[in-house]
Amino acid sequence: MTPPLLIRESSRVRRARIVVAPNQPVEVVVPPGTSAAWIDGFVAEHREWIERRRAAEPEPSLGLQRDGVAWLGGEPRPVLAGDLAAWYRRQARGMLTETVEREAARLEVSGWSRIRVGDPRSRWGSCSTRGTLSFSWRLVMAPAWVADYVVVHELCHLHQMNHSRRFWQLVDEAYPSRRVAQAWLKRHGPELHAYRP
Repeated sequence: MTPPLLIRESSRVRRARIVVAPNQPVEVVVPPGTSAAWIDGFVAEHREWIERRRAAEPEPSLGLQRDGVAWLGGEPRPVLAGDLAAWYRRQARGMLTETVEREAARLEVSGWSRIRVGDPRSRWGSCSTRGTLSFSWRLVMAPAWVADYVVVHELCHLHQMNHSRRFWQLVDEAYPSRRVAQAWLKRHGPELHAYRP
């Protein structure tokens, strides 16, 4: 659900600290014996600061357009023979269906009727008044936590079919790191859209 987080105990620190470095998991360094509950509270207290730092990180291009490489969950894999575009869509349907079912259960959301996977150029997902959830197949190339955000965003539309303050409150409660995911999509979305399988 959240971007990578690494907890490390160190006898050299007296107080907990958070390290945000480019292209690395967020690292929380704590004195030995610090409880998990305290760490959770510490991270929650500094979440906005973490998100601002992550959003400001310079990141290189993903380098998606490589011969012999397919992308799943933000990771390169050896390309499979056959119709790569069709393969991506099958992977996306399976991944997005699984994510919708998992997140709908977690959030106790009902009302969605079916899932469509296409290639829209202006949005990553949408939710119709009839409960159809539509997604870009290109999300399968992004890190899983980014696709999770898009799914949660659309599921929240089943409660609020708008982008009102209440809607964003629902999203923030359901996905506290949504600004990091939005920043990732803003930064890398053009490259995902430009990719040609």
